[in-house]
Amino acid sequence: MPWPLSSGAGAEAARSRRGLPGLPGLALTAFVLLLPPVAAGRQGPYPIFTEAHLDATMTTLGPNVAGVRAALAAGDYATAKERAIRSREQLATTITFWRDRDRQDAVAWLRVALNGLDALDTALSVESVDAAAAAAFAEQITEACTACHAVYREPDGDGGYRLKSSAFP
Repeated sequence: MPWPLSSGAGAEAARSRRGLPGLPGLALTAFVLLLPPVAAGRQGPYPIFTEAHLDATMTTLGPNVAGVRAALAAGDYATAKERAIRSREQLATTITFWRDRDRQDAVAWLRVALNGLDALDTALSVESVDAAAAAAFAEQITEACTACHAVYREPDGDGGYRLKSSAFP
């Protein structure tokens, strides 16, 4: 039976023109709204970022940051900017790892490095790049990374690096 706003064949056409749903549409809407959220409570507010994720990120981040420094030294500001942007994207994801482990010092160094990458991006976005300012931002980034690595990174014996046990609560 049609929705009883009025009767007759013209009423159905009027409801359709006004965008009012018929009974089947109302029933479906009510059913969907009453369903419990499927993914609620399955995962925290952000994805889990494991030690393996951090290792993979740092393994690809290192060459990008080195590429930023090399491009700056060569005066290739377009390449330096591209690598700085990619480095920022990669580095920003690591905050989850440090927050999950309540390592506020690492979060602080991370923020310094990210702010440096943002400032470097801005410095490289002008027509006439100030090479000294860009180099200063690159040094700020390097210092933040070096400080964090001194506390949380150690050689693994195979020519690479691993996290120190102090990274874990």
